[in-house]
Amino acid sequence: MPRYLGLLTYSAEGMKGFLKEKAAAREAAGRKAAESVGGKLLSWYWTASGEYNVAVIGEYPDAATAGALGALLMSTGMASKFNIIELLTASEIDRALGKPMTYHPPGG
Repeated sequence: MPRYLGLLTYSAEGMKGFLKEKAAAREAAGRKAAESVGGKLLSWYWTASGEYNVAVIGEYPDAATAGALGALLMSTGMASKFNIIELLTASEIDRALGKPMTYHPPGG
């Protein structure tokens, strides 16, 4: 199953809920949400500083499913930012690089 990196920033309201419920409860809720769309949360990390509060790696059936889960999270208002990035293995990149490609650069 394809893997995705999710980066989340809590809104002020979301941070209040996080401080009330604590980290383990929010991670459990994230795992349950991933499973509800046929995915699996592989790892969950909290960040000490920076733009994002949470970084997760999960497996989802496809990019549309991962994106839909992100949209659901954003719809609650508890996150102010959620980015989903598809992760590719070396063999996946090598397969893609083996395909015939052409490109004409601007002005070239």
